[in-house]
Amino acid sequence: MHDFPVNHSSDALVALSGGVDSSFALSLAIGRYRNVRAGYVDTDGRGIPVSVEEVADFLGVQLVRLDASEQFKTDVIDWSQDMLSKGFTPNPCARCNARIKLGMLYEILEPSEVLVTGHYSRKQGDLVRRGSDNSKDQSYFLSMVDSRIISRCVFPLGNMTKEQVRSEAAAGKLSFRKDESMDLCFELLADRGKPGEILNTSGEVIGTHQSVESYTVGQRKGFGAFGRRMYVVSTDPVSGTVTVGDREDLLSSGCTVGSMNWFRKPSESCIEAKVQTRHRRRTAAAELEILNDSIHVRFKEPVEAVAPGQVCAVYLNTAVIGGGIITAAERLERKL
Repeated sequence: MHDFPVNHSSDALVALSGGVDSSFALSLAIGRYRNVRAGYVDTDGRGIPVSVEEVADFLGVQLVRLDASEQFKTDVIDWSQDMLSKGFTPNPCARCNARIKLGMLYEILEPSEVLVTGHYSRKQGDLVRRGSDNSKDQSYFLSMVDSRIISRCVFPLGNMTKEQVRSEAAAGKLSFRKDESMDLCFELLADRGKPGEILNTSGEVIGTHQSVESYTVGQRKGFGAFGRRMYVVSTDPVSGTVTVGDREDLLSSGCTVGSMNWFRKPSESCIEAKVQTRHRRRTAAAELEILNDSIHVRFKEPVEAVAPGQVCAVYLNTAVIGGGIITAAERLERKL
C-alpha cells in the first residue's frame, strides 16, 4: 500500500503543515530513513501553529521553520492579484507549490536528504504520476515545480486513498489539524476592485456588478436573477465588464500555453497527449504543437471553461511531462 521503500542510507526532510496528509507522511518516514526532520513553511509570518508543533513533538523529530511571508506576498498574493486585474484566472496553489513550499524546502535540503511530502501523487523515475485516489490526485498542482526539486521528492501517499490515510493516522493516535487547507484563491476573489456592467454574448447590458476581479471564467454563482443558469464567459478589467452566457459559450477548441515547465520535453515538434486545464477536470485528448517556451493545444473534442491564467498540465498516460500557464483560449463558434 505504501509507496515508500526503506532507505537507511538516506536522510529525509518532511514538509509538515499540520494536516493529516503531511503528518502521516512524517510518521511513515520515521524508521524508513536514517535521520528525519520536519520543515514548516510559514507563509503568513505568524509562527509555527500549535498543531504542527504537537505533531513534531509526538513523533520526536526536529522541526525547522522557514519564514516565507514576504516571498509569499510577492510571488503568490501580489502575482495573483495582478493576474486578476488583467482578466486572468490565477492558480495560486500551483504557484505556491513551485515557488514557495517545495522551493524553499528544497533550498535547505542536505546532500543526503530527500524531500518527503503528503501529496497524493506518485513517481516514475523523475516524472510525476497521478495518485491512486482520483478524487485527491495532486499531480496537476505539481506540474509547474522545477524538475530538480521533483527529482529529490518522495510521495508516500501516492498509492493510498484519503480514507486509508485518515484511518491509519487515527489508529496510530497521530495528532493532526482536522480542517483541510483552503486555497488562497477564495481570499483573493473577495469583493473588491472595479464595478461595472454585466453583458450577454451579444454585448447587451443585462445587469451590474460590484467588482470585476471577483469573477472568473466558468463561474455561475450569483446569476440566479437572470432566470436560467448563466456562466462567466470572459472578463475585461479595463472596461470593467463581465460577459456571461450559456454553458455552450464556455467551450473551446484549443488554447495557447506559455511559461512551459518541462519534466521531459518532447523531441518532436508535434505530439498527441492528454491535457488537464483545471483542477478536478478530466484530461482531454489533444494535439500539441511544441514551440520554444510555449505550446499550442488543439483539443480532439471541445473543452469547457478553459481560462487564461490557469495551469495546463500535459500527460502521457498517467505521467506528467510538463505544465504551463494558459495565455489564450480559442472559443468554439456556436452554431445557431
